[in-house]
Amino acid sequence: MQPREFDNELTYLTHKQAGEESAFHQSYEEAVESVRAELGQSHGMRIGGDVVETDSSFTVTSPGDLSLEIGEFAAGSEDNVEAAVRAAKEAHPNWEDRDVGSRVEIFQDAADIMRDRKYELAAALSLENGKNRTEAMADVDEAIDFIDFYSSELERADGYEFDTGEPTPGEHTTNLLRPYGVFAVISPFNFPMALFVGMSTGALVTGNTVVAKPASTTPLVAQMYVDILQEAGLPDGVLNVVMGSGSDVGQPLIEHEDVSGVAFTGSRKVGLNIQETFMELGKRGPVIAELGGKNPVIVSETADIDEAVEGVKNGAFSFAGQKCSATSRVYVDESIIDEFTEQLVAETKELTIGRATEKETFVSPLINDSALEYYQEITEQAREDGTVRTGGSVVTSGDPEEGRFVEPTVVTDIPHEHDLARDEHFLPFVTIHPISDLEEGIEKSNDSEYGLCAGLFSQDDEEIDRWFKEIESGMCYVNRSQSATTGALVQAQPFGGWKFSGTTGKFAGGYWYLQQFLREQSRTRVE
Repeated sequence: MQPREFDNELTYLTHKQAGEESAFHQSYEEAVESVRAELGQSHGMRIGGDVVETDSSFTVTSPGDLSLEIGEFAAGSEDNVEAAVRAAKEAHPNWEDRDVGSRVEIFQDAADIMRDRKYELAAALSLENGKNRTEAMADVDEAIDFIDFYSSELERADGYEFDTGEPTPGEHTTNLLRPYGVFAVISPFNFPMALFVGMSTGALVTGNTVVAKPASTTPLVAQMYVDILQEAGLPDGVLNVVMGSGSDVGQPLIEHEDVSGVAFTGSRKVGLNIQETFMELGKRGPVIAELGGKNPVIVSETADIDEAVEGVKNGAFSFAGQKCSATSRVYVDESIIDEFTEQLVAETKELTIGRATEKETFVSPLINDSALEYYQEITEQAREDGTVRTGGSVVTSGDPEEGRFVEPTVVTDIPHEHDLARDEHFLPFVTIHPISDLEEGIEKSNDSEYGLCAGLFSQDDEEIDRWFKEIESGMCYVNRSQSATTGALVQAQPFGGWKFSGTTGKFAGGYWYLQQFLREQSRTRVE
């Protein structure tokens, strides 16, 4: 098999480099109007190729406009989980028996359909979870990248099957990787297309079948992807989608005896509970989980301050900090901390807060009421225990008042040991801390139970080399002004973390990701 050449999608950047930004914006805005006209419909679960309605449902509204109803979605139960797992289990033998090229072709066709509909998908994503247009498109691009990269990797490895010859006369041996069976895929709201697609593709293309549960705040784009896969020819029962709460749907799915593995992205607490559940039930399959971060950035005395401010601002406040990769604590050399902080505060005040579909929006709305309440809680704590240099308030007047909008917040005078500097917040909130030198910065950066992303701004090669060797982080960025800790690209920058930021040490979008969905088998035949 000849794998299809992989290239990152990069829709907005490609338009920008070609001087065609206006065409990008026009296509996006036309798609918003088209998608908006179709909102408010009812959506059932997808089990065994059928649309399944239930007696209860939940309504999803846009976080940037609470009067805009995204749709009505069927709320599942343990019975629905049972039916979905049964459908996946029944579909598995035929799906595994398909040759690699046949499975890959379906996903490559799906990626091509997504390319044709990328503006529609990005518009739906913006309206559903509040991402601005460039980040929504990047989410869709990443989903396409996951499909293309995993497909090309599976082809390149020839399905991970190797003829190992005749070790002794008359013996013929083969070594291969085989799928586990049924995987549960549980995806978050913040990358509702990329992570739903990426995790499910990893499981499916390797021959597993899947029961997937999208976040209850972002089920629409998951439904749209299922439609695309069906159009591409995915057989019934291979991918099933259940919706509802964690207690009604998520936990029964994890506990089901026929679920052999889990792919999950979300909070540390939930991820570790999934691991514990698997251990208690004696399950031997994998829990492939990405569990968040508390991502540090060091700004050395040799740093370019303009670049450092730009990188921290973008890393901390894009999508309102609702990323596990968001910049959340910054250790700045005491010789430049005043200059750095003043410039960061000034530039943060200029950021535009607004609805996702508005062209100038940078700071997006918060996803739900719990996030809004938590923002108010930690900013009040910051005022009591530190100094809020800018932000700290809910936006309650002007055009955005119908959504959940808050100010990006910069806080100083918080001790390194304080909860505000140690807990993951998932909000537009960053703390600034003085350090005397790089050694102290590395020590404090590593003094965390998380190890997802880390950044450094320095012009000193020796500092950079030392930082790369000593920083305890899965993803490491130096002098990255476009974003100090966020914005990883598939294949080039595989996404995952150390410590409590992940369970496997193998990263999404990387060369060792697919093997996690497979187990090894050695075959010997004597003739």
